[in-house]
Amino acid sequence: MNYNALVSLLLLFTSFNSWATTPADKQPNVLFIMVDDLRVELGSYGGKHVLSPNIDKLAQQGTRFANAYVSVPVCGASRASLFTGIRATPTRFKNYYTWVEKDAPNATTIFEQFKNNGYNTSGYGKIFHQRQDTAQQSWTSKKAWVPGTTKPSALKTGPYDYMLPANIAEYHETGKGPTTEIFEGADNSYYDGQTVDQVMDKMDELAPSAQPFFIAVGLSKPHLPFNAPKKYWDMYDAKQFDLAENALPIGAPEQAYHSFGELRRYSDTPPTGPIGDEQARRMIHGYHAAVSYADAQVGKVLSKLDELGLRDNTIVVLMGDHGYSLGEHGLWAKHSTFDVATRTPLIIHAPNMPANQTVTGLVEFIDIFPTLTELAGIDTPAQTAGMSLAKLVENNCYPAKTSVFMRYHNAEAIRTYQYTLTQWFNANNNMVAEMLYDNKNDPDETVNLALISEYKEVLDDLSQQLATYINTRE
Repeated sequence: MNYNALVSLLLLFTSFNSWATTPADKQPNVLFIMVDDLRVELGSYGGKHVLSPNIDKLAQQGTRFANAYVSVPVCGASRASLFTGIRATPTRFKNYYTWVEKDAPNATTIFEQFKNNGYNTSGYGKIFHQRQDTAQQSWTSKKAWVPGTTKPSALKTGPYDYMLPANIAEYHETGKGPTTEIFEGADNSYYDGQTVDQVMDKMDELAPSAQPFFIAVGLSKPHLPFNAPKKYWDMYDAKQFDLAENALPIGAPEQAYHSFGELRRYSDTPPTGPIGDEQARRMIHGYHAAVSYADAQVGKVLSKLDELGLRDNTIVVLMGDHGYSLGEHGLWAKHSTFDVATRTPLIIHAPNMPANQTVTGLVEFIDIFPTLTELAGIDTPAQTAGMSLAKLVENNCYPAKTSVFMRYHNAEAIRTYQYTLTQWFNANNNMVAEMLYDNKNDPDETVNLALISEYKEVLDDLSQQLATYINTRE
């Protein structure tokens, strides 16, 4: 070999070796943040009242999905479907107390897939609704970190997380407490602040390692009860909030209504009937305070990511587990196929991808699993039913889906860009009720079009699409 060829070969080897050991070549970390009961009402989503500067900043840095839909509008089932990439059915992922271990015992969770591909995986807070569901297979430590477990028994109030002595005493005496709490204390007085403290410690621990990490952060707010430190309540004036129209859509079937049983579990809620205006306004105020509290916790985690110099090689995902009704259609909580309950924020920030872009096309929660595996360059299990959104993160002009599907109990729904159809079925699989909305001209879903003859062709087409989906889903 002549001298020039040898020098060229050495330069090539040196260049390759230098490139191969740069941080940019390390497999990307993943920071996944799930915010419980998060409505599409953030500043970055056009919300007029919510103060969410940290989430809004993340949206500016990455891709905001304007139309991301859940599989099931309830915590346990939604998360089980999301974390396995498997669709919900009438016999799988049905309700809030869903266990992946029971409904899909052979499934690989997204966390397990990353762990099996060399990642250190850890879960903090509310990831699965059943906190230790799949813990042995999902987490490197074989256990999720759950806040509140070290509290003295005299202060334990389960997931309700009360801090005021009167509320703690009421909970211990009756098993119930109020729907809201204002506490003059630090962020880590409550569970989410404690969770974030643990996450930041973990990030400090993992930052020097050559091993990539997947950290899942589950914030419990703004889930009921709407408890938050006083400074977040003080960011709002209760008088600034308008109460929602307290009525079902015109022509909606009775099946569309529920009695918001989740809310009835609280001591200041009447056992039956509508919610009074005073309580409604206080809860809406409390919900917004809890969102701003959760937003502040998001800001702490993202600031720690920047402080450690990890942002440029970390995929960040922030999303809700479903939406939430604050009186719309006369409903509270979730548990419906109305848009306010089935749509939630989804923001993805990935290394070397465009910033401040919006995807308006339809996407589903089952798309998250294949998206993250593709962005990380690892295999996607065959069980996943969704499509990767990586190309949409790279270019928001890439086509999304033409339809998405949701279900809850005996209701099945299809949403297209123009319309949403929900049908209810009895035990013999006969359709017993339906409602149809024009998403473009009636985005608040105020008039059921299913009984209007002019929409028969639309109704028949969507019914056929929904039937085909139901008969072919796995």
